Amino acid sequence: MSKYEIILDVCGTGSISKTAVKFNYTQSAVSQLIKNFERELGLSLFRRTKQGVQLLPHTEEIVRCLENICREEKKIERIVADLNSLDSGYIRIGSIQSISYHWLPDILRDFSEIYPKITFELCIDGFRPLIENLKNDKLDCIFVSRYSVPDYPFIPLGDDELMLVTPKGHPLAQKTAVSLSDVDNKDFILTSDRLDYETGKIFEMNGIKPRIRYQVMEDFAALKMVEKGFGITILPKLLLHNAPFDVCVRSFSEHYSRVLGAAYLPGKQLSPAVLKFLSFVEKKYT
Repeated sequence: MSKYEIILDVCGTGSISKTAVKFNYTQSAVSQLIKNFERELGLSLFRRTKQGVQLLPHTEEIVRCLENICREEKKIERIVADLNSLDSGYIRIGSIQSISYHWLPDILRDFSEIYPKITFELCIDGFRPLIENLKNDKLDCIFVSRYSVPDYPFIPLGDDELMLVTPKGHPLAQKTAVSLSDVDNKDFILTSDRLDYETGKIFEMNGIKPRIRYQVMEDFAALKMVEKGFGITILPKLLLHNAPFDVCVRSFSEHYSRVLGAAYLPGKQLSPAVLKFLSFVEKKYT
């Protein structure tokens, strides 16, 4: 019970004693509460009479402000109650392209069947901007690879093999399986995450140096350039699943892969809705 509700009740009843009985306070406690508030304001609200108390002239606007405060306090209480009970909530999710196409729709559908009043905002981007948005509190969690967030809490969801993609007429398309060494010194199309993550690390570890002629900031655009014969590239198998491009996809004989999952900012206090969502993802999909 806020002090403003008690003061407003005194305004309505004109009696400190009646308000004290209603809220199970002593009369002196209610009287002291009013005096303390008047001291904060630097003016008196009430005139004391034998019949009770009366609002002083020109205090009506203050009373209206107190009524507004009480309404907003009630609103906050309802919002908090809804969040704690998951009757409502808002979750901002970031995801790389492949997960947003092939995993997230099922995850969001299954979660929404249980918690239909939770709403989502979905951002699809590369590793670097997703991580930056998470750091800047623009996202609550992100679906990325484990390698991209080594210092973040991470919920693994599955492996994703890295594949070589070539034009149909490329010499490497004639092989049923290729080696990473086949990429060395070949015309190569760099995708949005450049060489900062798994592909770059694999190249570095094996001394591979392809001829990087193009860098394309969108994976499907890179696939279109491969289709048109501009070069080869390396992309994850999940992204390539049902991709509408006339290209050749080959596994590496070394079988390189990455671990995909959900990450969130360490040390951040997550909302009940986000905590429930991450718990749901971990229990159902790991």
